[in-house]
Amino acid sequence: MSWTPWIALATGIVMVVGNKIGPPPVILDLGPVVPTPAATPKHAEKKRLITTVTIQNSPGGESVISFEATDVADEGEGKTHTIAAKSYSFADEKAELKPLSDKIMAQLRNVERDMLEYAERAGPPKARAPIGAGGSGGGNRPAH
Repeated sequence: MSWTPWIALATGIVMVVGNKIGPPPVILDLGPVVPTPAATPKHAEKKRLITTVTIQNSPGGESVISFEATDVADEGEGKTHTIAAKSYSFADEKAELKPLSDKIMAQLRNVERDMLEYAERAGPPKARAPIGAGGSGGGNRPAH
């Protein structure tokens, strides 16, 4: 075994490391960092709207009403962005809100009557096909 390749390798490593050893780069101390000032926000009007209303009725008479109120920043020209949103439910209402929720419920019942009339005029819901009567319901699939 010859020592020549090992000596050449060791010499190469010393040369590479030797080139990297030396004085550090010159660094100029500029003092404390001053943060870039934030951009001036555009003028916007804060507005609140009801974005979702959910009425869950059952034939037995039980109803659950929930809705979401959202605060938005309206910058004009159709540009808005959401600031905050919160969901509410009449199921977990406070006693002091009961008169207001009763008033809203009465108004919603009037809206429901109008919606039922709309559905009747537009075309009532179609009856569902019986289970196993064919179609894509999966009742008549062949056994594998």
